[in-house]
Amino acid sequence: MFRVLKNIKLPSSSYSTLQQQQNRFNIVCHNNNNKRFYSSQNELKKTSILDIKKKYKEKIPITMSTAYDYCSSKEVDRAGIDTILVGDSLGMVMLGEKGTTGVTMDQMVHHCKAVLKGSSRCFVVGDMPFGSFESSERDAVQSAMRLVKEGGVDAIKLEGGKKHKDKIRAIVDAGIPVMGHIGLTPQSISALGGFKLQGKTSQEAMDILQDALALQQAGCFAIVLEMVPDAVASLITQSINIPTIGIGAGNGTSGQVLVYHDMLGMYSDFKPKFVKQYCNLSDIIHKNLKDFKSEVESKQFPSTNHSFSMKENELIDFINSLKDQKDSFQSKDFKNIIDNNQIILNSSSKKEDSKKENNNINNNMANEKKQDDIKKDSNNSNSTKSNQASLNLLPNKKVPKIVVIGAGAMGSFFSAKLASKQNSEVWMVSAWKEHVEKINKNGLTLFNINGQQENIKSIKATMDGLDVIKDGYPDLALVLVKSHSTRQAALTAAKLIGGNPNASVLTLQNGVGNREEIESTIHEQGLKNRVWQGVTSNGAIVVAPGLVQHTGHGSTFLASPYLQNDDPNSSIEERQAMEIVNGILNESGVNTQLSYNVDGMVWGKVIVNAAINPLSAVLGVPNGYLVSNQYSKNMMKRIIDEGMGVCRAKGIELPFGQDSEDGFKYAQHVANSTFNNYSSMFQDVARGQPTEINSINGVIVKEGEKLDIGVENNKMIMEMVLSCSSKKKDFIK
Repeated sequence: MFRVLKNIKLPSSSYSTLQQQQNRFNIVCHNNNNKRFYSSQNELKKTSILDIKKKYKEKIPITMSTAYDYCSSKEVDRAGIDTILVGDSLGMVMLGEKGTTGVTMDQMVHHCKAVLKGSSRCFVVGDMPFGSFESSERDAVQSAMRLVKEGGVDAIKLEGGKKHKDKIRAIVDAGIPVMGHIGLTPQSISALGGFKLQGKTSQEAMDILQDALALQQAGCFAIVLEMVPDAVASLITQSINIPTIGIGAGNGTSGQVLVYHDMLGMYSDFKPKFVKQYCNLSDIIHKNLKDFKSEVESKQFPSTNHSFSMKENELIDFINSLKDQKDSFQSKDFKNIIDNNQIILNSSSKKEDSKKENNNINNNMANEKKQDDIKKDSNNSNSTKSNQASLNLLPNKKVPKIVVIGAGAMGSFFSAKLASKQNSEVWMVSAWKEHVEKINKNGLTLFNINGQQENIKSIKATMDGLDVIKDGYPDLALVLVKSHSTRQAALTAAKLIGGNPNASVLTLQNGVGNREEIESTIHEQGLKNRVWQGVTSNGAIVVAPGLVQHTGHGSTFLASPYLQNDDPNSSIEERQAMEIVNGILNESGVNTQLSYNVDGMVWGKVIVNAAINPLSAVLGVPNGYLVSNQYSKNMMKRIIDEGMGVCRAKGIELPFGQDSEDGFKYAQHVANSTFNNYSSMFQDVARGQPTEINSINGVIVKEGEKLDIGVENNKMIMEMVLSCSSKKKDFIK
């Protein structure tokens, strides 16, 4: 179905060698077990009861957190925690009750359903509320079935010891996994005399052990031990053959659970001794709500970035219509209103800013046709030198240290360009062993679009990121991995920049949400380094280990959400640092500009990628073919029109304008500039590797469906790519 990668223009003297290397590359593509260019976590699958048992058998601690709604479960799921407990503690932290006994089965079902919508990976356990199981085995089984059938949970949790063993056995016999709960049982808090330590005497400890043995015999797959002495919990854990999950039970259990609101500092009414508060979100929320109130009252919010505009000709028509209606609104002086309306005045100013940015893009489109790599290399030769002379962020360094995370096509291309002028110390981190070894032995060979060969030997490649920081921490981490590897790359970046508070991270990845995920992951590690957003329309391909081919010129834009045109608090230091990086890239031959329109920049790239990448992958053709064929051009236009419709609804100002025809012209320019390039999505499908379709067309579909905007064409092409990818066969003929 797919064609062999070809049409790569190279010097004739190098062709035979490259043909051998490309044949080797194609053989690698035929192997379904081929390695990725960048190591990433395995695709996350749904955690099962077998996974819980396996962790227990291998003595790996089990993690569990409560969650009560879509947002909390999504965060718990994203953090990689094994199990979510939809606890009846929701009565206190969600409903404001003094205890848990007032929670009903209807409420439990409601919250379980919400949690299931936010979790795709965690094993979800639902609490059996007070009064739903105590009276009979029949009631217990029916209530458990309802939680599973209507709530969608994977298992249920039931409070109480040996007195409930027959009910537990009946539920297990009905095919429903049961997690027990002994020690302090909040549903029996009145009988226990309050939230008090249990098992503190020899007899009490023995009773809890007997409860644990009875629950194990009844068929529980795990038991929660709450608020018992650590020695007692440890001995119970060693005395039974199923996992124990501790909460206020010390470190000798098989795992730990905490209440979501407790550990994040969101519930101040009551804080047990055993709770570790990992942050205080209550104070953060309070501060930001006060900021919102203040900005609304001072009219700082909403700014133009958070408002919707209309076409200038429509606004003029509307204003003229108002003037014509003066007889109908005799009490209103519309001329005075219009002349002094700040929103209309701001709209005019905004139009001017938009025109300037559009002019920049149009100029770039014209210039790119006239330039080649050599001309670009010489155009900006002095910019970085002057900038580096005043750089405060790199004390005692002659050149900045840059680490590129990811050694696929774009990672290799940017590493080669950055190292070519030796204006920075360049490291590359990758799990692709052959590529790393080839670069360290022979250097990285770059063939530019004109077929000229350059061998760059100054790149230091490694499979172990710790090698990078042995002689000092980097000043910039450049992330160039596929979207499904973003979190793993972010964790790597955090380790590499952790010792340099002035270091920044720049992502040039495809898709929406990568910058936010990197920033979130870095902040989770306790770091405050800034994360910048970039986009690039350059094209490249790794032909073989140690060899990268530049296949298409394009522009690169850098932006930071912290630097806005109308933000007086923008950091001067950060602006200077971005200008330095901008200068380094330009001096290296990468046409780069700074932008203040972060959302527009990212979504503009998404729309272009959505129109080119999946069509290239499904049809098995290079980018240029798409704009040479009327049928594929029509499909591109429909995909672009839907994407731009989503952006208009979201109030996003795209850099190439708001008209769909302008969007197609820009996508057409990109396709022509990368005419012979096979998109990364085509290469992923050909190798049977995961694609970025969900973070490109998938984002358009997701946002469009939220906003009730037609996205049928994006959905269709997304499903076609997913269908191709799922086969994981050799598509290259």
